[in-house]
Amino acid sequence: MLPLQRWLSPEEAAEVLRPYAAFKQRSAGNGMDVDALVLSDGFFSGAGLFTGGRVSSLMLENTRGSTFIDGDLVVDGWFENPGGLVFVRGNLIAHTVYTSEYLVILGDLRVRRLFGEDEPLGTCVFGDAYVESAIFSHNHQFNVWGTAHLGEEVHDEVHGREALQQRLVDWGLLSDPRQEVPSDVVRHGLRGLAESWGPLSDELASLRYTPKPSDFVAEPPVRPPRPDIILELEQWFATTTLPQRQQLEALRTQWLARLSDSTVRAEAQRVIRKHINSKKLITDRDVLLQDLG
Repeated sequence: MLPLQRWLSPEEAAEVLRPYAAFKQRSAGNGMDVDALVLSDGFFSGAGLFTGGRVSSLMLENTRGSTFIDGDLVVDGWFENPGGLVFVRGNLIAHTVYTSEYLVILGDLRVRRLFGEDEPLGTCVFGDAYVESAIFSHNHQFNVWGTAHLGEEVHDEVHGREALQQRLVDWGLLSDPRQEVPSDVVRHGLRGLAESWGPLSDELASLRYTPKPSDFVAEPPVRPPRPDIILELEQWFATTTLPQRQQLEALRTQWLARLSDSTVRAEAQRVIRKHINSKKLITDRDVLLQDLG
C-alpha cells in the first residue's frame, strides 16, 4: 500500500475535495456529476490520505473508508481497485487497470488495458483519458470531462456478453469466447499482461499533473470586517427609543464628527439612509448626509 499521511474525518475529506471545480460541473458524457459526498463519507468513516508516487504494481485495499491519493500515481505494471472509493489527486498512469465501485481521477488517465466492472458509480476522469482498449462490464459507467481517446471499447450492455468475451480473447486472457470468465480470472490475466510489458517508458512515467486556475472553484471575496464605529452606530439605531426627528438631531450633534473619516463615511451614509426613512425628514436627512461629505 502507499504511505499513509493521515486519516481524514468525513468533514476533513470534504475540505480536500471542496476546491476543485470539477465537483461542481456535470460531464458532457453521460450527464452525471461526481458525488463528492460519497468520496468524503467513505462508508461513514472518512478517507485515508496516501502519498502518490511510482510503484511497480498496486492493489488498493482500504476497508476502513475512502482512499485519497495525493499526487500522481505512476504504476509500472497493473493497478487494481476491487470495490473501493478512490480519488487520485493527479494523473493515473499504468499498463492495466481493473476497477470496480468508484475511481475518480483529477488529472489524466493513461492506460493500455482498462476493465471496468459493475455499475454503482464507475470511473470518472476530470482530465483526458488515453486508453488503447477498454471493456466495461455490467453497465460500468465511464465518464470523461476532458477528451476521451479510446482506441477501442466494448460495453456488454451495448455490444453483448459475447463481444466482451471476444475482446478478452483478443487480449489473450481467454481462449474460448463462449466461456464466461470470473472477475478474478480477469484480474490475474491483466496482471500477467502488465508484467509481460515491463516498466513504463520514461516519457510516460515523467508526465505530471499540473493544476490550472480553472481547476479550482473561485473563492468568494472576503469582506473586510466592519469598522467598530459602524457597528456602534448600528447598535445605537437598534436600541434608541428616540423618534426619527430627534435621532437626526442626535446624529448631527453626537455622531457627525465621529463619522467624517473617509474610511467609514460611505457606509455610515448607507446606515443612516436605512434608518432615517420618514418622508417628512428626507430633506433634512440629505442635508446631514451632504454635511457628512
